[in-house]
Amino acid sequence: LKRPLDDATAVYRPFKRQRSELNFRYLELLNEEIQDAAQRISFGDQEPLPASQIGLTIWSPAEKQSFFEAVARLGKHDLPGIAARVGSKSIVEVSQYLMHLHDACDSRRQQVSRSILELAEYPAAVEISQQCCHAQEEAADEISVKQEVREEMREQSRWGDIWDVTPKVAKKLSRDVHLHSQDANIPSDVPQFAQLFHLSKWLELSARLFMNSSVPANNWNSIDEDPPSMWATTFDDFYSLAVSVTRRLVQTTLFMAMSRIRSKTAIGWKIRDMVLPQDVEAAISSLNMACKSNEAWIGSARRLRLDVYEEPPEWDEEPEEDRMTYEQVERALSDGTPTGPQQRPQAVLQSLTQPIHSENEDDMFSDASVDSSRSVSPTDEEEQQVDLETREVLEYTIGDIRPDKATRKALRACIATDRLKERQAEEADQHASYKAELDMWNLLQKQPPMDLPKRQDPGPPRRSAQSMDNFFPSGRDWARKLLYHSEWE
Repeated sequence: LKRPLDDATAVYRPFKRQRSELNFRYLELLNEEIQDAAQRISFGDQEPLPASQIGLTIWSPAEKQSFFEAVARLGKHDLPGIAARVGSKSIVEVSQYLMHLHDACDSRRQQVSRSILELAEYPAAVEISQQCCHAQEEAADEISVKQEVREEMREQSRWGDIWDVTPKVAKKLSRDVHLHSQDANIPSDVPQFAQLFHLSKWLELSARLFMNSSVPANNWNSIDEDPPSMWATTFDDFYSLAVSVTRRLVQTTLFMAMSRIRSKTAIGWKIRDMVLPQDVEAAISSLNMACKSNEAWIGSARRLRLDVYEEPPEWDEEPEEDRMTYEQVERALSDGTPTGPQQRPQAVLQSLTQPIHSENEDDMFSDASVDSSRSVSPTDEEEQQVDLETREVLEYTIGDIRPDKATRKALRACIATDRLKERQAEEADQHASYKAELDMWNLLQKQPPMDLPKRQDPGPPRRSAQSMDNFFPSGRDWARKLLYHSEWE
């Protein structure tokens, strides 16, 4: 029965998915991203690299693309990680390729002092506005809804009326299991997972723990009016997993017990053929399984951002008492034994969170506030920043730098050039983000907001041979000075 319209209370659920029109261009983009994530390669608009041979190793276009993707994501020093992402090349072959690239860069620097690429020419991650993110969420919600409808049809054809285990379905299955246990002659088509699990407890655990966060986006009440439920396939997967783990644990335990009995019998001991708790512990250790699940439950309130009360109020009532702190919850669940982050004394936590000020810092902040109150033009401010960095390098750098006028002038020119390169890179990144957001709005077939700031194309970056790396070594190539030693040395 439906409630009368007068008794129905409209509840605003901000995170409920809204229906809209299916955007096929966004769906195509999603499929491309899924394919790139599965292959761990993103070609984009660039052409595949040609195959080449370095030493005795032949690199195919796909291997080279995986190599450069791994270097871009992991850095050039993570040789095992790069080799693992490439898959078909060893660490030695990856190291040889990197050394080949370093030698090519060194030979080019000897011919041309300028860098191959300026800082502004390195691609960076683009940033889009919050409005564009919401528009993408709407397009993604429609794809998700249609995909969920197709999965629901598949589940219904497999499980029938119990495909979605709601609290009502869970109670019905529990009654069927109870009737079948009392009289085995009664025919029962109850699935196996309902005979093993307490389905109502699982759903209650989701509603009160896993999906009951104090953050609205992670709370089921802010998403849908229906209580949490689980599909029958999910329960069936958990059932298969439980049976598999239990079977493996029992087999390993029996093996440990038989090994212990044989070893004791061989030296003349008379022991009974039975499994002891130590056999189970040895089996758990050999399988590398966690044996203390209570530690995960102790920190669940902090991890899931739950509001815990001694006397929880009703859903439509205001709490009469303050909620318990996470330290109190963890102390109560651990029988008074502090575990996790609360092991630190409160004084130490306060000392870590409270800033420490000294008289010199107060003077520095007061001077800064006086300077900031004055109206400084951008040019004068840039000159002040360059002078400040120049003094820092001359006074605090551990190196043999002569503080004469010529050195100061050359150092100041290098710092000004580096700051100019950073500004050029910032302008290029802003333009790339602006262009990427316009392309996304075009793909979503929507008009961009009027307040979207326009970013002009900064054009080609200004090139310069001056750099702080040429004036003062920064130690970027520290790895090239390391000597390789074999594992057996």
